[in-house]
Amino acid sequence: MLSPDTVEEFLARDGWHFERVTDGNVPTWRSGFRGEVAPFRFYVRLTDNWVFFIINPFVLPAKTPEGAQALHKRLLRLNQDMTLAKFALDQDDDVVLTVEFPTESIDYSEFKDALDVLSYYADRHYLEVLNLAQQERA
Repeated sequence: MLSPDTVEEFLARDGWHFERVTDGNVPTWRSGFRGEVAPFRFYVRLTDNWVFFIINPFVLPAKTPEGAQALHKRLLRLNQDMTLAKFALDQDDDVVLTVEFPTESIDYSEFKDALDVLSYYADRHYLEVLNLAQQERA
């Protein structure tokens, strides 16, 4: 079972600079990286059964209803093509990129894979998703 101490050990082992932040009763850490196209801030949230690796916001909501429709359609298609990661919308309609693993059996290599996948898809899809969200018309 993944514990808060183990999360910090895994982050430190992989060279991530991080800080623990308060998010109610859910242990959460904040870190970031500079991708090829933009800097990204990510969070690691640990619940009883799941560990979440999250970039939120990945991009802000679409500017128009038409733009939102095009953006949401593209996000669904990207979700079909991505492995281990998915796009979602938060309560403010911000686009979120997340990777989730069950805590019962995750080890260091899977933890590292989750962060690698998160950073890979962030870099690969950021400009396309940002441009769709910023379109004035679809």
